[in-house]
Amino acid sequence: MPTKHDGFVKAQLLRPFVELAKARGANVEATLKSFGLVAEDLRDPEKAVHAEIIYGLTNSLADKAKDPHLGYHVADSFDMKAWLPAQDAFDNARTIGDYYTRFLLSVPQQASSVRHTLKIDALQATYTVNRTVQTHQAPVQVEGFGMGLHIRTLQYLAQSHWLPKHVTLATAFPEALPETLSDVVVEHATISGLALSFPSAWLTLPVRAQDTRSNDAPASRNTDLSIVSALRAAARPTLADRSQTVADHAQALGISPARLTSSLKLQNTTLAREIKRLRIDVAKQMFSDPAHNVSSVAEALGYTDQSHFARFFRSQTGLSPREYRRTHKSE
Repeated sequence: MPTKHDGFVKAQLLRPFVELAKARGANVEATLKSFGLVAEDLRDPEKAVHAEIIYGLTNSLADKAKDPHLGYHVADSFDMKAWLPAQDAFDNARTIGDYYTRFLLSVPQQASSVRHTLKIDALQATYTVNRTVQTHQAPVQVEGFGMGLHIRTLQYLAQSHWLPKHVTLATAFPEALPETLSDVVVEHATISGLALSFPSAWLTLPVRAQDTRSNDAPASRNTDLSIVSALRAAARPTLADRSQTVADHAQALGISPARLTSSLKLQNTTLAREIKRLRIDVAKQMFSDPAHNVSSVAEALGYTDQSHFARFFRSQTGLSPREYRRTHKSE
C-alpha cells in the first residue's frame, strides 16, 4: 500500500470530467463546491489539489451523472491530443516507443500522485502506472479514465497493427470498465494502479509516415509537482494576508493540517520556511519591475511596516531592498 503523502494533481485535469458530467445533467457547480472548488479553479494552470480530492470528486461526478463508467467515457470522448500530459508526445513522437518516453517525462509536471514506468523485454512491453499516495477515496473513476485513455491511445498509435487479443490490461478496478469494452484482455490484479502490456515490436512502429520536426527530447521543465510547488501556487495569492494559518493553507490544497505538516516534513521543510522563501521570491520578482517601490512590495507581502519588511529582506538575502535593486538592475 502506498504511504507517501505527497500526491498532488493539477486541478485543470478535472475539466473533461466536469464537462461530460454537466452534459449528462449533473449539477457540477454544487459538486465542485462540496469539495472546496469552483469552476475557475479548473482554468487556473497553477492550481493543484490533493489526490484525495481528485478521487472523491470524480467518483461523486459519476454518481451525479448516473454513469458508473464516467472516467472511461471521458477518455473515450475527449480530445486526447489536447490533454496536457500527452501534448508533447502527440506533437513530436516519431515512434510508439518515442511517444511513451515523452509521455512518461511529461506526467510529473501535472501530477505527483502517480509514477509511470515502461518495462521492455524481447517479447513484451509493459507500461505501468503506480499510485504513490495513500488515500481514503478509491480512485475508481480516475482508473477508468486511465485505462480508457491508454487503450484508446495505443489503438490510435498502432493503427493497422492493432490486435486487441495481444493487449493485456491489469487493474484493481475492473468495475470501472464497461462490459462493452473491446477484446483487450482484462485481468484483475491487486496492484496500486494499472499495467498495459503489448508486443515490444510495436514500440518501433512509426507514429506518422513523414515528420520533419526535430526528434529531440522535450525541453527541460519544472521538477515534479510536489507538496512544495502546490503550496507555493496556492499560497501566492494570499501573501498579503498575514493571518493565514496552517488550516487555511491545508484547506486550499484539499488536505488536513496534519497531512500538510507531515508531507512538508517528508520534503525536509516546514510551512513557515516555504512561505518565507515564497515571500522572498515574489519580492525579487516584483523588484525587477521599476513600477514597484519598496513600499508597494512590502504591502503586497503583508507588511504594514516598510522597515520591518526591509529587515526581513536583508536577513534572507544579505542585501537591503535598495541594494538588491541596484545590484540587479542590469539583469
